[in-house]
Amino acid sequence: MKRLLLAVFLFTLIGQTEGQNTVGLPLVINYNKLDFHGGAQTWDMAQDRRGMMYFANNEGLMSFDGTYWKIYPLPNGTIVRSITLVDDRIYVGGQGELGYFQPDSTGALRYNSLVGLLPAGQRLFADIWEVYILGESVFFRATNGIFELRNNAFLVYPPQTEWQKMCLAGHRLIAQDKRDGLFYYQGNQWIPLNNRKLLGQENMAGITPIKGDSFLVTTLQRGVYLLRNDTLLNTLGGLKSLTTWISGSARLDDQTLVLATTSEGCVLVDMSGRIAQVVSSKEGLQSDHINCLFLDKDKNIWVGLDNGISMVAYSKAIRYIRPNRDYELYGYSTRIFRGKLYIATSDGVYSVPVPSGSGDLGVERGKFDLVPNSRGLSWRLDEVNQHLLLGHDPGIFDIGKDGAELVSQDASWLFLPMSPVLPSRYLLAGTYTGIKLLEYGQDKFTDLGYPAGCNVSFRFLAIDNDSTVWTSNPYQGIYRLQLSRDKRTYNCRLYTDKDGLPSPLNDFVFRIKNRIVFATVKGVYEFNPSRGKFVPSPLFYPLFGTMDIRYLNEDQEGNIWFCSGKKIGVVHETSNAGSQAPVVTWFPELTGQILSGFESIYPYNPQNIFIASEKGIIHLNYAEYIKDTSTIALLLSTVRAYGRPDSTLFDGYDQSETPHLPSHRNAYHFEFSSPGYGYRQTIEYSYKLEGYDADWSLWTAKSEKDYTNLPDGEYTFEVKAHDNLGNTSESVRYTFVIDPPFYKTIWAYILYGILLLSAGYALKKWHEHRLLSQKRKYEAKQRQIVTLHKLEMENVEKELIRLQNKQLENEIFLKKKELADANMHLLEQEDAFARVKNEINKLYQRTDDRDEVRTALQLLNSIEKNNENWDQFAAYFDQISDDFLKKLNARFPSLSRSDLKLCTYLRLNLSTKEIAKIMNISVRGVEMSRYRIRRKFNIGKKQSLSAFLNSMLQDSPQ
Repeated sequence: MKRLLLAVFLFTLIGQTEGQNTVGLPLVINYNKLDFHGGAQTWDMAQDRRGMMYFANNEGLMSFDGTYWKIYPLPNGTIVRSITLVDDRIYVGGQGELGYFQPDSTGALRYNSLVGLLPAGQRLFADIWEVYILGESVFFRATNGIFELRNNAFLVYPPQTEWQKMCLAGHRLIAQDKRDGLFYYQGNQWIPLNNRKLLGQENMAGITPIKGDSFLVTTLQRGVYLLRNDTLLNTLGGLKSLTTWISGSARLDDQTLVLATTSEGCVLVDMSGRIAQVVSSKEGLQSDHINCLFLDKDKNIWVGLDNGISMVAYSKAIRYIRPNRDYELYGYSTRIFRGKLYIATSDGVYSVPVPSGSGDLGVERGKFDLVPNSRGLSWRLDEVNQHLLLGHDPGIFDIGKDGAELVSQDASWLFLPMSPVLPSRYLLAGTYTGIKLLEYGQDKFTDLGYPAGCNVSFRFLAIDNDSTVWTSNPYQGIYRLQLSRDKRTYNCRLYTDKDGLPSPLNDFVFRIKNRIVFATVKGVYEFNPSRGKFVPSPLFYPLFGTMDIRYLNEDQEGNIWFCSGKKIGVVHETSNAGSQAPVVTWFPELTGQILSGFESIYPYNPQNIFIASEKGIIHLNYAEYIKDTSTIALLLSTVRAYGRPDSTLFDGYDQSETPHLPSHRNAYHFEFSSPGYGYRQTIEYSYKLEGYDADWSLWTAKSEKDYTNLPDGEYTFEVKAHDNLGNTSESVRYTFVIDPPFYKTIWAYILYGILLLSAGYALKKWHEHRLLSQKRKYEAKQRQIVTLHKLEMENVEKELIRLQNKQLENEIFLKKKELADANMHLLEQEDAFARVKNEINKLYQRTDDRDEVRTALQLLNSIEKNNENWDQFAAYFDQISDDFLKKLNARFPSLSRSDLKLCTYLRLNLSTKEIAKIMNISVRGVEMSRYRIRRKFNIGKKQSLSAFLNSMLQDSPQ
């Protein structure tokens, strides 16, 4: 019956969410499209076994590992509407597209479309709005059909009218037809549910398990229904009081449901029907309109919005108290007093009732109210003599049940009882202009005015066991105040760096472990009375060293809460192997969130630690926080090799092969992250590169590492993570090989061996040669004079030969000249003989064969035989002229005998007249012959025929 009443209580309260939130609000982390570089709208979400988050986005499938976003668009660039995971496959549905992403050998996701497997008539559809895995089948829901993928083939289930929604209820798949209602899948068919038309025309939003075989069916507008076995039950009785649409639901734990709405953000409801929490834009969401809802493994609430993605870190350990939900206020101080939680803020004191005996006050519901008469800048709340005193900018106030009552009009910082035994009659107030004395009596405080002393602003006060008051001004140093017996005056002494303090600036005084200690920029100091100087604290200096300490406070268990810079931590005692050893726990997720300059930590009990912040008050459930012993997950996101071009070797999934890269690719970039989305600020990393680093690196929050100029070899990059509580992840490893350069290959070493042997042999020969050179050195010197003499003689001989050759050349030239002259005379004689013979022959014919004439004619014939003819002359001329006529005849075979003669005479440099006389022709005949020869030689008018003959002779091959 309790389960059935849930829905009735549930939605009668949704319209009344205002003022129903818990005191502490969960952390909201927003991501917009500038962070993930995708589209503004997100439609579905999922998480794999490693913790990686996936988002169906307007611009594709997005992944997020806690640090790095990646986007994988569909081939057609359309919207991804739905996703689901099985093994290493990510099935997606989009606009006109369905398929799956799967990592390749480098760990990069690659898309594989399945549209081609659909029957030809079913390949046109609008959007795939849901994808679910049931058994060995994958179901894709579009409005015009549900497509079942099994054994690499599709079955298509058309709707009666239109498929509106598909949800997984345990091990059953439920689908809604627009007209015929709800069906469940069984045995390759869709079977109607009992009361299947109970929803009418209202769209189903989601199905959430409640207990056993019972499920809560949420609808967009008409509320919720109960699904039990095969029957849909109406649990609302026609309730019409809903003020918002429900877009999704999920079960946070056994007692809490999360509802996603379209106008009020997230609504968390417990099983009794009470709203436990509302997280909307007032609480930090980017938008109140939620498209989809998802719970990750750590119960963080992810919501996909129209303008980004938000994550609600619904952790019970850290929450944020915002006294005024309309605007941010600085939270300066906190106190729990008489059943109320009071917070001093930058705009007054706010209070909220808290149940007595409750544990974690951050999860209690309540609404803050402004304490009457407290508006203004409120610095400090202190409980003194069972009164709650307020250090306020307008003055000192005593807060009672009717509001804040003015005690003094002097602005004050804090209050210090003069006696450790309560009630204390006197107390000091640190004000803007010194210390003020207050007296307590008859259950009220009386202002006794300012004791005579220093006119200094005192924000910190502490009293030691000798009733000496120590105070500090962060801009001047440490003051020691000694009051007179009547407390009307006091002595004031200022201590600075001249007295042992590291600096006169940023010194603060506290009473810790019954000792007066001083927090400085270089650790914690104490005052040594015997030396009259400040010295490092023997108790705290071993803990903090030279750390910059700004604030110290001790809780009831003896733990010391402190602030260092913008960080917060706690020192607590723990038993380690039978000995007590202090342990420091940091809270890195709170770094930068504390109120710098006005640090305040109120450790009420281990479940309720209140920390001053720029955005109200941070509530820390320390007992819950240190219980976290979860295993830290770690992902290696990317391995990239730098070079020409840069390339991604690994993109986030399991390494299937060891890459081998050339030697010039010796620079690598590694990215890693822990998918602890709600506590990622607490994660630090340590890494090493086996084969290069000698040891693990120091722990660092940096989630990337670069290596450059790596030598060749096999390397394994290994990284691990831990949190501030000491939980450590398993290490993640990635192996790669840089191949040696060519000069380090086996063939290069063989060559080096050959070269080495050759060099050794050459060295041996060099030594032998050197010895021989030394041996022959003296012999060479002995022969040097002889050699030089021989050289001189050779030079003389060469010069003589040169002169002889010159003389021979001259003689040959003269011989040629003589030959020409002789030839000319011979030719002249031959011509004369010919004329004489011709005349005698004529005379012989006229004398009738007279013996005397015949005898003379015979004598002439005899003389002609004794003269050399032209052929003999030509042969002799060729012998002394390098076969001039043979070469000329070979090159120009068309030359006649007369042409050859003319060329010979020209070669002998005879003039035209001389040639005419020798050839017994006219000068005109010689010129005509020269012209005829020019044409045969094919030379121009400007070129000399004699020069051509000389050049032809020189150009002819020898």
